[in-house]
Amino acid sequence: MNLDFTVRNFTLTPAIKKFAREQTKKIAKLLDGRDHIRLHLTMAIEKHRNLAELVLTMGEQVLTGKAATDDMYQSITQATEKLTRQVNKLKEKTETKRKTRASVKAVTAAAEAARTDAESEPAEPLKKPRIIPTRRYAVKPMTPDDAMASLSPKEQFVVFRNIETDRVGVLYRRPDGNFGLIEP
Repeated sequence: MNLDFTVRNFTLTPAIKKFAREQTKKIAKLLDGRDHIRLHLTMAIEKHRNLAELVLTMGEQVLTGKAATDDMYQSITQATEKLTRQVNKLKEKTETKRKTRASVKAVTAAAEAARTDAESEPAEPLKKPRIIPTRRYAVKPMTPDDAMASLSPKEQFVVFRNIETDRVGVLYRRPDGNFGLIEP
């Protein structure tokens, strides 16, 4: 990354130059691996204000961070922080676009594969479904009425051993407000 300096109404000291290079290393870390990056720092003194303006050029992208304070070091720091926030925002934006494009390509490829499979042969699933283990349930012996009474409003179902038939059953809450009973 190239760092160029422009100075107006101001004498550039080696200390300020070194400080500016150290501050801009933060931006260079964020942009590692990118080519054709130019960073231009303009420093000026107007009346009693110390102005610092950082312009980052990456290909067609141009980002700018400006700051004006009583101290040149503080102006450089603030301008760098503003530019760093912009670079982070740009990186997030490009990352989101990349993920969106990848998911659109995957969906399009899956739809294309399903369409060609439907035309030629029976469709095979793209991904094999997997079993995800959940919590264990204590299978208590009770009647279906007791199971219905033990079902709390937060729970959707209860697994129990029917005392009358000695079989495992599942009592579940139906969308119409009633209860369903599954027994093998």
